[in-house]
Amino acid sequence: MATIKYSIQSKEKNKVVPIYITVSLDRNARLKRKSSLSINSNQWTAKNQPNQKDETTKELAVKLQKLQTTVQTALNDGIEKGTQLNGKWLETVIDGHFNRKRLDESDYLVTYGKDFLKSLKYKVQGNSKVGVSQATYTKYKTIVNKLEDFDTYTDKRHKLNEVNLNYRSNLIDYFADEDRLSRNTIGRYLRTVKTIVRDAAKHGKEVSNQLEFIKGFTVKAPKVILSLDDIEILKNKTFVSDKHNIARDWLIIGCFTGQRASDLLRMNTKMVQHIQHFDFIVLEQQKTSKTVQIPIHHEVKAILDKRGGHFPPTFANTIDSGKTLFNRNLKELCQLAELNTIENGNKFNKKTKRYENGDFAKHELVSSHICRRSFATNHYATELYPTPILMNITGHSTEKMFLEYIGKKPIDHSLQLAKTWETVGLKAKQREENKANLTVHKPAIND
Repeated sequence: MATIKYSIQSKEKNKVVPIYITVSLDRNARLKRKSSLSINSNQWTAKNQPNQKDETTKELAVKLQKLQTTVQTALNDGIEKGTQLNGKWLETVIDGHFNRKRLDESDYLVTYGKDFLKSLKYKVQGNSKVGVSQATYTKYKTIVNKLEDFDTYTDKRHKLNEVNLNYRSNLIDYFADEDRLSRNTIGRYLRTVKTIVRDAAKHGKEVSNQLEFIKGFTVKAPKVILSLDDIEILKNKTFVSDKHNIARDWLIIGCFTGQRASDLLRMNTKMVQHIQHFDFIVLEQQKTSKTVQIPIHHEVKAILDKRGGHFPPTFANTIDSGKTLFNRNLKELCQLAELNTIENGNKFNKKTKRYENGDFAKHELVSSHICRRSFATNHYATELYPTPILMNITGHSTEKMFLEYIGKKPIDHSLQLAKTWETVGLKAKQREENKANLTVHKPAIND
């Protein structure tokens, strides 16, 4: 039989504390919420009631009895009608008893998040394009789903105005301990949550005054790349398995085109365009919707020529499955190529289901993303490859983002300029020396 009881949680003396109401449906099901009433802890008895020694506590006892009657009536009605009895139901009964303003559904974070998803197809981008990319939509949809999971985990529907610093801390703990997300993923998700709530504020929704203090974060991860020497080793290595030869060819193409795996594995002959005597790969990046025009490097051309003008076959019918197989084959071929130098990096632990930092052989740290990072890093700060040209190919919007991506600082530009000036200076010096060595012969004058 269901029972209804009151309690306080704080054991601190002489302190005003909230009174909780608990509905016990059976031995294993209990619903507990704040009753919206409070009391000085010294006035609470061992029988879980006010001591009723004055008018205030007597009046409070009456209020508690009336609330209990309301909850009991709603409970009986709910059981009869088969209503889902949970924390949300109890909150609604308490709010109704005190005639509180009923919240609009869109005042809840998850509900607003779902409405926000629908509005993304109308969002105007900087280039006046209407609607976000599929990758952007998926990013927001993922975080809304995770926020819904967090509501389920806490047995509480969080409101927009409850997204405060305490919510941030609890969400970080949930993502880290229950969802086992990496620190960088958590930091990125926090920024996304803030974006959704700020959008709600723009539309007149009440939000916490702590919202602006909610910050995401980025933990600098080790930057593992394949050097040009590593690529040369892989290029000259003989592999028996066809899957390793295919993976090696895609890897080399990736290291000289600088694209994410989602774009790399989509490349086909239809993307090759001949412009003013040059061949380019022209594609629209899935993540950013930016169109990039990539000159075909001689290493890429060698692979296309070897394969009759075609790109290597893909590993699966879908990009996600293809990336999974590509990653698996990359690790194997790099191990066969004996890329065993020890480097610091993050490796996925299958037992803990987390990425763990440590020192590992390079082949253990290789993944499809190494293509893009290797391209950017290997060609950065060289006279032949100005940074704006590299950014145009990788798709980075700002130089700051590009430098953070390859783990460089703006000071490195000074080194690039110094090297350029050294080359210019040597050429100027050589010209002066050649000029000084010239012998001017005047014609002889006959008397």
